[in-house]
Amino acid sequence: MKLIIKEYLSLLKESKELDSLIPELLLGMGHEVISRAKIGVRQYGVDVASIGMDEDGIEKVFLFTIKEGHLKRIDWDNSFPQAVRPSLEEILDVYIPTHLQKKYNNMTKKIIVATGGDLEQTVHQNWSGYTKRNSKKDEIEFDFWGGDKLSLLIEKYIFNEHIIPQNLRSKFRRTLALLGDTNYNLMDYFEFLDEILLKNKLETKNDKEILKNLRLIFLSLNVVTYWSKSEYNLKHALVASERTLLNLYNFMASNNLMKKRKLKELLYKVYQIYFNNIKEYSHKIYPSIEVENGLSFRGYDFLQESLILFEQLGIVALYGNLYYSSVYINQNEDKDEFKYSEYKNIKKHLKLMIKNHKGLYNPVYDEHIINISLALNLLELWNEIEFIDKWIHNLINHIWFAYYQAKYFPIDTNDFEDLANCNLGDAKEKNEYMKTSTLIPTLAFWCVKLGLIENYKYLHSIVSEIYEDTTLQIWFPDKDLEKYVYTKNASIDCGYVFAPLPIKENISDMAKMIEKLRDSEHILDLENSEMPILYFVSSRHFRMPILPHILMSDMDIILDNYDFRAK
Repeated sequence: MKLIIKEYLSLLKESKELDSLIPELLLGMGHEVISRAKIGVRQYGVDVASIGMDEDGIEKVFLFTIKEGHLKRIDWDNSFPQAVRPSLEEILDVYIPTHLQKKYNNMTKKIIVATGGDLEQTVHQNWSGYTKRNSKKDEIEFDFWGGDKLSLLIEKYIFNEHIIPQNLRSKFRRTLALLGDTNYNLMDYFEFLDEILLKNKLETKNDKEILKNLRLIFLSLNVVTYWSKSEYNLKHALVASERTLLNLYNFMASNNLMKKRKLKELLYKVYQIYFNNIKEYSHKIYPSIEVENGLSFRGYDFLQESLILFEQLGIVALYGNLYYSSVYINQNEDKDEFKYSEYKNIKKHLKLMIKNHKGLYNPVYDEHIINISLALNLLELWNEIEFIDKWIHNLINHIWFAYYQAKYFPIDTNDFEDLANCNLGDAKEKNEYMKTSTLIPTLAFWCVKLGLIENYKYLHSIVSEIYEDTTLQIWFPDKDLEKYVYTKNASIDCGYVFAPLPIKENISDMAKMIEKLRDSEHILDLENSEMPILYFVSSRHFRMPILPHILMSDMDIILDNYDFRAK
């Protein structure tokens, strides 16, 4: 485990990475952290400051200046203010005399240079000479915490045997070993999470013990993320952080821990890791999105192409929805970093993805409506109604065409074997693959919500023509939603299905029916959720149907604004 931790530390950058990890380590060691790194604020050499017990049993002030990677001769003293010696000089000359509270004046100040790497031989004499000249008994001390020292401390105070049993260590090691395999399903990591959060009876422990376990999860996720990146496989980092966020929120919400400030801070740090992963993943595929059929792998196999395209659509659309809900992301961040230009960038690439990939007109699974709805929700927020109108028209048209050519129409399972048999093998009758549909009624709801009258008429006509024997349905959650939504596909264990759901001939009648459904006493009120954006995350991750609440909102306004009766 030490080697794993040290390798991870060597990958960390100074800003927002190592300077974020060290405070968590210090808290695990029982320190009181009195200062953390802040962007845009002059630190006078000190990135992190704490009060804690040293190895000699004396309580001291710890002042950390944090650097990236190995400490080389060029890093010791050069013209850049980030060099080690200028930072040490600023601590001695400015920070200690002017920025440290008077109550700490009589305590020994221990100045520590911390890095994820090593102190190279070429700088040993400089370091030794400087620290000898400037050390003062009972006043000023110096130390170097490199990768070896940090690894030992992290293993002792975070990855210790009381928190992570041996069998879980083996699961974690197996996770890291298999991250380079694109087909790996991350089950070892998921079991690792379950064991800590669900099977460890963590809810019976005190806040300090819970915090230790949450720090373990936070550090473990960081390691998995960096290992995935080193294997050039961002998908695993994205999926791991998605599951971690959902499971961690479930643990905290179900145990009434959301008001515990320190615990909640860790939750938002996990959120930030997830947000950074989905952002980096989306940005990485942007160049392919900009090219016609750039994500289609030249179209050698349409079924594989379709599955890939709709998955990428869901990821980019979810990233946009997360960005739009950045009130949660901004908990511990500089709000200036979240600029409107990024919204425009997401919007541009989401629209380009749909324009440049005609496969996104042709869903082959009924559940692809989840990815479609994530995109439609974002496009509606941007008021891209004309673009939505054209896309939905193409979706309806291609579903109709695919049905009559008996290939590539949306089947009602998400089983690839069924998909292959339907399109390539000895298929059953095509109606056997269309016994139910959520996709069609969801598109009907979108047409009503956005006032797409001609598309609604078109959809009604193909329902009458080819979906006559299909049970159209919409799933509604019930009061048990919160028990399941962050750990599995909630539609399997809770809620109810409205079926058969009629697609009324007149869009006005359909709007009235949706309004009645919305006002029904059976519809769950979701306003009490602290992080409602996680419902979208759960839909993408666990393939839970999009909650119909977004499809039924503003129905009064819709009925007033559109003269449906005249149509």
